[in-house]
Amino acid sequence: MAKRTQDKPTEDWNYESAIARIEKTVAALEQGELPLVDIFDQFEQAVTELRRCETFLTEKQQQATLLIETLTDQG
Repeated sequence: MAKRTQDKPTEDWNYESAIARIEKTVAALEQGELPLVDIFDQFEQAVTELRRCETFLTEKQQQATLLIETLTDQG
């Protein structure tokens, strides 16, 4: 499945804040007191945030790998 551009974190996006929003959504879903339409909306938002988190972590892992390779090549 192709990644949508909206899954990429923006400059004002924050990993820790995204995780907090996801945790809040999971807690609300677990309580089971939301109307069905809200469940789907919140689930969709959580999935979007998870994709952004995954993209962020993948990019940071690639940066770290590149830095390590640079250090290894110099040594």
